Amino acid sequence: MPQLKAHQWQIDFTYRYLPGGPWFVGTSATPSAAPYGKPVHLHINSWEVSVDYGVTDRLSITLDVPFQYGTQSHVYADMNYHEVSAGGLGDIGFYGTYWLLNPKKHLNSNVSVSLGVKTPSGNNDVMGNFWNANGSVTRAPVDQSIQLGDGGWGATFQAQGYKHLFTRTTGYMNGLYLLSPQDTTNVPSPVAGAVLSVPDVYSARAGLAYALWPEHGFSASLGVRIDGIPVNDIAGKSDGFRRPGYNLYIDPGVAYVHGRHIFAVNIPASVYQDFKHSNLDVHLHRIGGGDLASYLILAQYSYRF
Repeated sequence: MPQLKAHQWQIDFTYRYLPGGPWFVGTSATPSAAPYGKPVHLHINSWEVSVDYGVTDRLSITLDVPFQYGTQSHVYADMNYHEVSAGGLGDIGFYGTYWLLNPKKHLNSNVSVSLGVKTPSGNNDVMGNFWNANGSVTRAPVDQSIQLGDGGWGATFQAQGYKHLFTRTTGYMNGLYLLSPQDTTNVPSPVAGAVLSVPDVYSARAGLAYALWPEHGFSASLGVRIDGIPVNDIAGKSDGFRRPGYNLYIDPGVAYVHGRHIFAVNIPASVYQDFKHSNLDVHLHRIGGGDLASYLILAQYSYRF
């Protein structure tokens, strides 16, 4: 579907499912490094509602409102599995997008840039039960992976582009970088004496889309995707507890466009993971590591009016 025209609206409903995978240290699956050497079970379901408005044929603005429900279970000090959860509103974002080329004159290729703000609207201090060796229970923040927000303001930088290459085939790319200048929060981390970091986040995709059945709006795509957290942020300090690293995926997808409706599903599958040592890990001589998703499920429905 082409870019939004002046005074057009579009609403997007996006769902993402992220299951935890094997425990990694560096590029190697290392199950023994997980808590008490037992697998960690992680499930994150997120929903996002986005409202887009075309200010002009080249400039649009977007409001993103995310919601999330996540669970994590692992073996605690009493040597039993227990589950904690967190659910609710996430970090709301607002950004503007500008197409560098006039869409009316450049139908087969274009590039856009986006700038925005991410707010700290999601609770980053959701509490849960933690089981001690004697069976007693204490309250503490749930794991950073299922917290509803990161606790800091951020600036988002995005770029996307496409180019018609040959019959029925178009190349695409898009990337996002969330810059978080705040160093840490006051939320305690799993490491005694350390608080949670507010890390930068990045994501990028690139590949080819092929019109399988163009007269009926069906297409398929195949590309690569990378999601990650850097060891050191671009701006500000990078102290506190974070889990830096990246996950590289093969990213197949299908899409269907019918009139004002767009349906799309992607199921990226991990092919390479690298869980790096954070500055805190290096300082405390910790092994570090964590569980990265073996696959994702991404589904989106859009309606334009």
